[in-house]
Amino acid sequence: MIDFREIILGQSFEPIELNDSDTQRQAATALTIQARRSVDIFTRDLDKKLYDNRDFLDGLQNLAVNNRGLIRILVKDSDRAVKYGHRLIALSQRLTSFIEIRKVADDFKEYNEAFLVADEIGYAHRKHADRFEGIACFNGAKEAVNLLIFFNEVWRHSAPDPNLRRIYL
Repeated sequence: MIDFREIILGQSFEPIELNDSDTQRQAATALTIQARRSVDIFTRDLDKKLYDNRDFLDGLQNLAVNNRGLIRILVKDSDRAVKYGHRLIALSQRLTSFIEIRKVADDFKEYNEAFLVADEIGYAHRKHADRFEGIACFNGAKEAVNLLIFFNEVWRHSAPDPNLRRIYL
């Protein structure tokens, strides 16, 4: 079992093999908790198993509130997350100055990977968004930047997800 408390963002160069949703969740949480500037997420459906847990959400909230960090999320389909509830949506609606979620533009719908990048240096990446096998690296600037180049391209072509707007009555 991997002890993510011993792996330091910006210092640990060794790639880590992630074989299931539990290790993916632990890696995403550790990256987020250690982030000081930014977290960028490309996800199929907000991956409830990964991103709807208290430790992960506390890490995002701390990044936003205490460090004034920026959180950007690209989601292909938010319907299930909206229908069944997802605490990340509620958090994003409370912290609109720091968390922005956009719906992936149609031109990029066929892209079937998922990733999280922290502070432009650490990442967790799955080559197949519908599986939990992947790799994480807490000091992999080259791959993190490559993922962000793609992320920024999609971000420019995407728009806020209308499903996630907060409705005031």
